[in-house]
Amino acid sequence: MELKMTSKELLQLLTNCKERFELVNTKPEKTEALFYDEVKPTFEKIMNQANAWKPLAEAWVKEQKPKYVHLSQIESTLDNIEQVVLQSFYKDVNKQRFHNLHHSVEYIVNSILAEIEERD
Repeated sequence: MELKMTSKELLQLLTNCKERFELVNTKPEKTEALFYDEVKPTFEKIMNQANAWKPLAEAWVKEQKPKYVHLSQIESTLDNIEQVVLQSFYKDVNKQRFHNLHHSVEYIVNSILAEIEERD
């Protein structure tokens, strides 16, 4: 199933963001080089994956009507993915906020995966 594969790939990319955030010990200087060499390509790659995931997830929610996942959560998850990716590069972000956003995204994607597994 395409949603299952896309969700797993998205989770892996978000895990990479979390690992990057944990490894940043000092606040990096916000330079154009950092932005164009690292931030922009990573952001585009993950958002392409997230934008591919969103319509699949929305269609699945409409069709399957899961008990704990709703359409509004899919939209919020997309917004949160954006923030997780961008914030993973910078240490001046509140650690608690970053982890809450990451956990929120993980929860929704894992909830969808669990429902798919249960129904298969």
